[in-house]
Amino acid sequence: MRKSIKEFHEDHEDVYIFLQDNDVREGNHFLQDVWSHLIKKREISIKQINGVRNSMLYHQKKQDAENLREEHKNDLPTGSFVGEVKKRYDMTLKYLNGKSTSRGFFIHNFVDRNGNSLMCFSDNETIKLQEDNAAAKWLSLVEGDCFTCRATVNRHSVNDFDPTNKFKQTVLNRIKYNKYLGNKQNS
Repeated sequence: MRKSIKEFHEDHEDVYIFLQDNDVREGNHFLQDVWSHLIKKREISIKQINGVRNSMLYHQKKQDAENLREEHKNDLPTGSFVGEVKKRYDMTLKYLNGKSTSRGFFIHNFVDRNGNSLMCFSDNETIKLQEDNAAAKWLSLVEGDCFTCRATVNRHSVNDFDPTNKFKQTVLNRIKYNKYLGNKQNS
């Protein structure tokens, strides 16, 4: 069932006002098409109204995120960087988690004894340690596992993905996993 432009304006004033905003429609082909159809045909379908409402929700979430980022832009990051860039170090780390990316690689997050954040990029979903140098016994790391390794500090960066929780992060590469130390959470 299609609504006339007058019925649409009376029943869905918020959607109509949203569609009138050129800045909102700019770069959004769906909204441009709906607006054009509404002006030319003087009607709009329920599916189109629902699509515009979804666009309104997305636009509001995006605006809220921008406002939050602006509000916290001067917040100082917590934590400290580990080591000097391009130098290799022996480290004791705790595995926090691993996440996949849209580009097909994985990000693994760690923390050191001082609570500093470290991470690495990997082609593998899991990190495996050779337990007690046993040739056939491999151990996949899970949250809370502690281990020793030797790694190169690739760079220092500030993780501000969550603008309310900025922290300094050390990016590692060329990690050689050495010895599994255990997991207090599973004891």
